[in-house]
Amino acid sequence: MAKMVSLPDNENRHFVIGEKALQKGNFASAAAHLEKAYEAEQNFAIARPLAASLNGLKQYHESLNLILPHYRTFLETDADTQLALDAWLGTLNFVMARTMVRELEPERRQHFLKQIEKAEEVVLKQRGEQIADLVRKLSHFCGFSRQEQQDLFSQVGLLPKAQLIEAAVPDLTDLSVPVAMRVSLLDLLTNVGYDQPVQYQAYDRQETLIPSELPGMAEETAGPQILARLQEALGDDDQELGKALVQMARVQVAFLYPDIERLIPDQAAFVQAYLDHHQGKATGFDKLFAWQAAETAKLSE
Repeated sequence: MAKMVSLPDNENRHFVIGEKALQKGNFASAAAHLEKAYEAEQNFAIARPLAASLNGLKQYHESLNLILPHYRTFLETDADTQLALDAWLGTLNFVMARTMVRELEPERRQHFLKQIEKAEEVVLKQRGEQIADLVRKLSHFCGFSRQEQQDLFSQVGLLPKAQLIEAAVPDLTDLSVPVAMRVSLLDLLTNVGYDQPVQYQAYDRQETLIPSELPGMAEETAGPQILARLQEALGDDDQELGKALVQMARVQVAFLYPDIERLIPDQAAFVQAYLDHHQGKATGFDKLFAWQAAETAKLSE
């Protein structure tokens, strides 16, 4: 009687077949098999060739959906970073492409920045009028409704660095622009490495900042520390109310970037005041809380 030859598990067979198809440039077959393998085990070893397959099919949004859960790992080698960069450039999101390479060490960063600059030159030739129109609208945010402002902001990734700067800088001191968007625009200037002084309207003063010298909202530490203190203070009492308060605080504390440490030098005192305020008690932060509430209301208008 002949011996039975055991087959590898189904997921591994899909992985092996998918990688062979990718090596042959058969992206459709590779993606189909690798997607089945990834459904069974969502690890980087499968995500990498699957992202390459999706890029080959020009399905860049789908590729990014796959890359983002493994983002840090994709930045470890030039080959893997190239896959992520190709996906960002494929979606014409130059702002996020520059945000990504900002995290790399200088020598690697320059290699990828050259690619971004070339891609920006191409899109300026192809979509110059569209980009110029977007710059005009973004630099006059106050003339649009909140929904229109959000729609415009969703397109900001299309802007090459010079055009982002042209559009964003005027809004940084415009009080008619919601602070959430002013903070976001400032953060985008940080992410693309803008190294010239800008005027920024903070909560209580206008100040001069150099965006590239700021940590960026993703790296800022005071906000998360305050939220952790608030969560600890709430404990397990009334979890639904606690979750709502923490979520509201997450938004409202972000309004204070990049001045959180200056405005809240005593985190414990702020957290206690925040809790007291939401119990109807007077606090030393009531003016700040009123401003935060007004800015929060703007987001839902």
